Parts: sequence; structure tokens; C-alpha cells
Amino acid sequence: MPPFSVKVGCMKPVNFPTRIAASVMAASAFAFPTFFLAFNATSAQAQPAAMADAVQLDSQVVDAAGVLSTGEKAEVEELLQKGLSESDIKLFLIFVDSVPGDIADYAADLRNQQKLSNSMVLVIDVKTRQVGRDYGEAISTSTAEKIRKAATEHFSDEDWAAGAKAAGDVVAGTTDPTSIAWLGAAGVALVGGGAGAVVWSRKNRRRKEQEQLETARSIQPGDTTDLASQPTHVLRKLADEELHSTDESIHKGEEELRIAVAEFGEERTRTLSRALEHSRNTLNQAYGLHQRIRSGLVHGEDEERALLIDIVSSCGQADEKLDGQAAEFAKLRRKLIDAPELVKKLREETVALRVRVPQSRELLEQLQHKHDPALLHSIADNPDVAETEIGHAEAALDHARELLAQPAGKQAGLVDAIGAARMACQQADQQLVAVERAEEQLRTAQANLGSLIREVEDELLEARQLMGSGAEIDRGDLQAAMTRASAALEAAQSNGQRDPLGCYSELLEADGQLDIELDEARGADNDYRRTIGMVDRTISDVEQRLQGVEDTIRNRGRIISVDTRTTAQGARGALETAYQQRMSAPKQAFMAAKQASKLANDAVAYARRDIDDFNRRNTYRGGGGGDIITGMVLGSLLSGNGGFGGGFGGGFGGGFGGGDFGGGGNDSFGF
Repeated sequence: MPPFSVKVGCMKPVNFPTRIAASVMAASAFAFPTFFLAFNATSAQAQPAAMADAVQLDSQVVDAAGVLSTGEKAEVEELLQKGLSESDIKLFLIFVDSVPGDIADYAADLRNQQKLSNSMVLVIDVKTRQVGRDYGEAISTSTAEKIRKAATEHFSDEDWAAGAKAAGDVVAGTTDPTSIAWLGAAGVALVGGGAGAVVWSRKNRRRKEQEQLETARSIQPGDTTDLASQPTHVLRKLADEELHSTDESIHKGEEELRIAVAEFGEERTRTLSRALEHSRNTLNQAYGLHQRIRSGLVHGEDEERALLIDIVSSCGQADEKLDGQAAEFAKLRRKLIDAPELVKKLREETVALRVRVPQSRELLEQLQHKHDPALLHSIADNPDVAETEIGHAEAALDHARELLAQPAGKQAGLVDAIGAARMACQQADQQLVAVERAEEQLRTAQANLGSLIREVEDELLEARQLMGSGAEIDRGDLQAAMTRASAALEAAQSNGQRDPLGCYSELLEADGQLDIELDEARGADNDYRRTIGMVDRTISDVEQRLQGVEDTIRNRGRIISVDTRTTAQGARGALETAYQQRMSAPKQAFMAAKQASKLANDAVAYARRDIDDFNRRNTYRGGGGGDIITGMVLGSLLSGNGGFGGGFGGGFGGGFGGGDFGGGGNDSFGF
């Protein structure tokens, strides 16, 4: 049987400047026939494309040639599925007995069905003994070469099952026992040492992946920007976890709702019911998205990532809402259990409050003789208000005692009655404390009102600036706090001397509310600025890579394909979107910039493939001149500035096929 072979161009040693000149002349001489070769190749692509449509990648092993048994196919599929989790490589093995046209083009057409950055298609023509492969940019050239070599070592003996398993072993990170059985004790010891290194490397990778996953789990579900920065395999894991978590939350929520309705009635439990229904709808939609991914109905990795982020975000937020409502009703149920004790304590509190009312009246009278009564105007009615609130608390407690006498399931108003009594007691206490601490607060108000006025003025100025920010701020709540603070500020400025207690108290409360809203607005503004920074860094990185591709297209357009040009144009369009949305919608701009980054990477990979194809065609003609030219083109591409800073890739003889510039490629071999 003919051994596996790869054509490699040869070259006699010549002077370097002479070589460049000869290469350029050779390129010029071959320009005309190369055009016709490219034209014919384009026409011939229709045949493999049509046949590729007939083969569906609904399984990672497609045996159209009938060379694998059912058991062998199942064993290989298990290895390939393990490879997806172990090495994040989705390998497809396609066995056929004929391929019209170029087998590498056929592999590329097949991979269009699953065109993920981590996918690889290996087509094996069992009759012509040819292998074609096409793989994404996430797979390095060296890894793709290991997969091919492992498989073709067995394919050369027509042991199709062993070759398929060997390829599966590479992506799954396992070792075929039969491959080391012949080595003997010394060989096993040697392999054992290497295996130990492999095991250590795998454990180290798993540890890093686990740390990455733990970090990703801490991201808030609504933070889609941070989610978008996670690798795809982490998003897949998060999506699976969220689907499981939401399903479990719904089951628990249904039981919580049943108990809550029995204890509090349907009206009181309406919020829990709505949260549960929202979670059900969210889960159904998420299952639909997940099924699209599993069925391979997504157009590339970007769409898959967008769907995964949608699943994680929507399910996570639905979980939080449902869990929050369930927790609230758990607290209410705890209050029901503790209701008799709570009623007793609140009754004792009302008694103590009634004792303080006459004491408060006496103290207020003393203060009015000691200070100008106008300064105490804001607390003059406090004892009367406190007495009224105590009466409300006592009435609510009487109603609560009546409900306690009812059987379980008919105590729906008990928690509300206890809550009303507690609130009335708190109001009464605040009224009495204001009188009891009036003299101290009067001194504090007179001393600090001026500084508080200046503080609120500064905060209002900052709030107005934040209102003009492009950040996603709750402008309604911030505006409400600003309105209250402005009114309190105006009252303090005009009436602070006559009523320092009242003005200081109201301004202090308004300042507290404004502080809360300002903190939230500052956080949103910081996130906004941080996101813009991420957009700017991503745009800068993409611009550099894309500029290299665009320079290559302008300067060496004859060898650059339509795929490369289209992808580069798509990257430029996504980049323009990122520029346009940078200030108005930075999160969307970041997503657009990430899309541009992905397309720029694809464009680099396609350009590299075009250069490899050009190099291979020139090498097959028997000359080595194409290597120098394409080496300079690749240098231009990788430098991102149109120059020749990238070196000469895989050497003068073999072109760029054996290099490892980040992955992605398309080629064919015999065995």
C-alpha cells in the first residue's frame, strides 16, 4: 500500500537577494495561469458543495462509506463527545467512498453546517485514500496535525475504526492501550513518564477551568457585559446550570405558593404567583433556545454565545425574583408561627408608650419656658400625635387577638394586623423621642444646619451632572430624591433661623435619600465608564488586526479570496457599529466590538488560508519562489501595518501549513 506522503517544494541554495528577485519574477510569470486555475477551481466548487448539502452533520461520525460497525461508531462518538468537554474541540469524522472535486473544499463546505471556531471536519475518502480537513481558528495547526497523523497511521492499513478511535483519543486526551503494548517494560516506563505529564497537564487545565467557572458563577445574571467576556465552554456550563436551577426553583415555588395561598389567601400571594408564572415562561423560552443550539440550528459561534447569554441572564434573573418572593413568604410564615409572642410583646410596648406620653407633655412645657416657643414649633403636637398612634396600635392588636382564635387557614389578616400595630408603635416612639431629645437636637441643628445646606447643594450639583450621563441610571428615583432635597434645602435656607429643628430634621432625611440614590447612580456611571474603556480597548485591538488584513487585500489582492474580503468587510461594519454606539449604548457597542473581533480573527485565518493555498499551488509547480512572497505577505498580515515584520512562517520549503499561528486551516493529504 502506498505510504502516507505530503508534497514539499524543494529549493537549491541561492543568494538571498537573487532568490527574492527570482521569486518575484516567478510570481509574475505564473500570474496569468494562476488566474485560470483559480477560475476553474471556483467553478469546480459547485460539485463538492452540492454533495456536502446531501451529507448532514447530525452526528460527529458520519459513515457514508459503510466501513464502521454500529459498535465501533458508538465507541468513536463517545470519544468525540468527551473531546468536546476535555479539549473544547468538536471533531467530525466523515467516511465517504467518493468526492467530486477537491476534498479540502468538500471538508470546508461540510464545516459550514457547524462553523464554530472550535469545530474540525476530517473527510476520509476510502477509495482514493485522501483526507481533507477544515478547522476553525480556535484549533491550532499543531493540534490539527496531531489529529491527522494519529488517524492516517491506521488509515494507511485500511483500519478505519482504529484510525477514527486514534483521532478521538487525541481530542479526548486519552491514549489507546494498543499503541503502547508493543513497547515492553522500558517503553511502558517511558510512556508512563509522559503519561504522568499529560495527567498533570490535564489536572492543571481542569483546575484553571474550575476557577474560571467559579468566577463566572459570581457574575450577576443581569450583567450581560461580563457574561459576554466569558469563553464559550464556560457559558455552556452556566446555561446548563441555570436551566437546572430554574426548573428546581419552579418546583419549589409551586409548593411554596400552595402553602402561602392556604395561609394568606390568593390576593396576598399574587406577587408570588406572578413570579412563578414568569419563571415558567422564561424556562420554556430558554429550553427552546437550548434546543436550537443542540439541534445545530445556530449560524456560527457568535449566535450560540448570544443564545447562551440569553439563557443564563433570563433564567438567573427569573430565579432571583422567584426566590426573593418565596423568601418573603417564608418570613411571613415565620411571623404566623411567632404571632402569639409578637402580639404579647407589642401589647407590652403600647403600655410603656402610654406611660411616656404625660412625661413628654411635661418636658415640652419646660422647653417652651426655656426657649422661644417658635423654635419648638415642629414638635409642639408630638405628644398628641403619639397618643393617637398608640390608639391605632391597640386597635390592631385587638384584631390580631381575634384572628389568633381562628383555625389555621383562616388567619389571612393576622400578619397585616401585627404589622400595622408595629408601625403605629414605631411612629409613636419617634414622636416621643423627638421631644425627649429636643434640646440636644436644637443645639445640633443650630450648629450644623449651615454645613448640611452646603453639603446638599454640592450633592444636588453632582446629581444634575449624573442625570446627563449616558449610564443606565434610575432617573425616576434620582429625580424624586432631588426634588425632595431641593424643597428641603429651600425651606432650610428661608426658614432655618425660625424653625431650625424642623428644617434640620427634614433636610437630614432628604439628604439621606439623596445619598442612597447618588451611590447607585455613581455605581452605574462607573460601570458605564468602565464599559466604554472595554469598548475602546477592544476597538483598538481589532483595528490593528483588521488593518493588517485590509492592507493585505489592497497590496496583494490577487491572492485574497472573496470569503476573506467579505469577512473583513463584516468586521469593519461591526466596528463602525461599535463606534456609533460607544457613548449612547456602550454594552451594545461592546457586543459589536466583540463581534468585530471575532470577524477580524476569521478574516486573519481566511487570509492565512489564502496565502497557504497560493503557496501550495506555487510549490506544486516545482518552485520554491512562492514561499518567499507569501512569507512577506504573512509578515504584512500579522504585523497589522502593511509592512514585512512577520518573518517567513514554516520555512522556505514547506510553506505555512506546519506553522502554528493561532489556528484555522483547510488542506488535504494522501495516505
